[in-house]
Order: sequence, then structure tokens, then C-alpha cells
Amino acid sequence: MREIRALLTVFRGSSAEQLIKYANGFDILILPNDKVKDSKKLIDMIADGTYDYVLSFGQRPNIKNKVYIETTARNRESSTGTNFDCEALQRSFESNGISAKISHNAGTSYCNCLYYNGLKYIQQNNLKTNMVFINIPFLKNIDDIDLFFTKGLETISSVMSFRG
Repeated sequence: MREIRALLTVFRGSSAEQLIKYANGFDILILPNDKVKDSKKLIDMIADGTYDYVLSFGQRPNIKNKVYIETTARNRESSTGTNFDCEALQRSFESNGISAKISHNAGTSYCNCLYYNGLKYIQQNNLKTNMVFINIPFLKNIDDIDLFFTKGLETISSVMSFRG
């Protein structure tokens, strides 16, 4: 059986950047918080089509101890959706003790821009890559950071293994 390749993206200086301390078995891309450069760096990484999964993480204000799984990215009047099984991911988070909400609004800034450009590139180039964007809380809104990140990455790994 072929090894599953996964890329984890995080924004520099965000709570999601702390996630990489717990991320084994993933390629990591730390983004500079520049809408143009972020998208270019992502596309450069996935252009060869070798990634099965792209898991992009951002932070969402006003949430505590839960994740938001984003289904849709928008660019003015245009929108695009993920091919990732968000409901399966939600169930897996919940079964691992992490509250998860399906969201259809990746925001209006960096997260949404990266997600939109990544999804459009994947679709336009017929890549077999599954991309999903997950928003996590600010660090101050996570009661047990070690447990939250460890369980979160275990959840993601388990979903990829039965989806791969």
C-alpha cells in the first residue's frame, strides 16, 4: 500500500503554528501572512500532485476548545467547496473528545484567500489532493493545549488512513 502524503499549513505567529510541535508524519508549510505569498507557497508545494491531503489551519476568534471545519471558500461572487469528507472529520473529532462545527464561511481574509486559491488550483489542475481548512481557537481559549493538539492530530491521521 502506498504511503499517504499530507501537507500541513499554518500561519506564522498563529495558534496553529504551535500545532507543528505535535505534528509527526506531515510535511509542514509555515505561511508568512501575506495573501499573495501564502497562496503562491501553497501552490508551489502541491503543483506536482504528490500530496494526498492538504490540511490548512488558521485561528478563529471567539471559539473555545473546539474546531471549525470549513467547507467553502469565496472570492467575491464565486465560491468553491472542498472534496474532503467534512462530516466524517467532524464525527472523528467528536469521538476523540474535541467539539467540531461544520462551517460554510472560511472568513474574509487570509484563511479564506488561501483556501480559495488552493481549492481552485486543485480543481483546475485535476489533482487528486483532498484539501480542508480547519480553524482552531487562540491559544488562550484552549484549556489543555497538549491534549487538544495531540487528539486533534490523531483525529486527522485516523480520517486520512481510512480515506486514503
